[in-house]
Amino acid sequence: MNKILLVDDEQSVLDALRRELRSLFEIETFSNPVEAIERCKQVKFDLVVADYKMPEMNGIEFLKQFGELQSDAARLVLSGEADIDALVRTINETHIYRFLSKPWEKAELLSSILQALAHRENILASKAENQNTAKSVPHDSACQIVLVENDKRLLALMARGLSDEKSQESICNTMQLEFKSAPTKYFKCLVSSFRSAQAALDHVEKNPCDLIIASQKLPDMDGIQLLHRMKQYIPDTARILISSEPDKAMLSQAINDVEVQNLLHLYWSSNELRTDMRRQAWNLFQLKTAVIQALAAKTLVQINKQP
Repeated sequence: MNKILLVDDEQSVLDALRRELRSLFEIETFSNPVEAIERCKQVKFDLVVADYKMPEMNGIEFLKQFGELQSDAARLVLSGEADIDALVRTINETHIYRFLSKPWEKAELLSSILQALAHRENILASKAENQNTAKSVPHDSACQIVLVENDKRLLALMARGLSDEKSQESICNTMQLEFKSAPTKYFKCLVSSFRSAQAALDHVEKNPCDLIIASQKLPDMDGIQLLHRMKQYIPDTARILISSEPDKAMLSQAINDVEVQNLLHLYWSSNELRTDMRRQAWNLFQLKTAVIQALAAKTLVQINKQP
């Protein structure tokens, strides 16, 4: 059973997290981050969920110290704040796997923890393999992304968010940090956009695909069904599911049957798409983070398959 550390200065938050996770994981909780650090000197954890804003030590500083003690453990940040700049800093400085907002959705919480643990296992397997065999990270290639969303305006927004030059530079730089690889001479995300599942399926029959991002609500089949078909057609394709209303049943199916790399809980109203630039920026930030994580996981699989 995986061992998880929970750190939050609010005891009510720790109690709620423990109730939702104790049947699946071995849990230790601390309301004082300094005491949690001392405990980490004695006990190894597979994953930590830490609050971003704590009085004695903020989440950035805690995760830095935690990372120095247990670099192989997966890290997640839990916070009620929506300061995008601060979150970017946290990710860049502490290499967290995911940010979880307060209040959290139970399905999203469990999804993030399971995905973080799976990603950690891939990294540990890769490290163990590379101790005996020199393997290289693929360089200088275009990443083919298939994006499926019924809403025309949202589809265009997400496609632009993944295709612009700054986004591609960010994805490239983060991938290099993930694998400590040499600078990539050429990197580009080529995004093919579709408003129906069948159109996307027709496309991948004739074209390569590294990553598919599908909305759960599509006109001809739901996103899980589409990703399941994609898994059968191209098993090595990374998969991301986007849903505005995730539940436990959907989560179980997405992870157990489809093996999605990420399940994103994103909500966009028509008004927000037009006027709320902050919501747009936040949701696109989460999308780009998920893309980086999915591509990193896919790359680890490629490395481990090298003879």
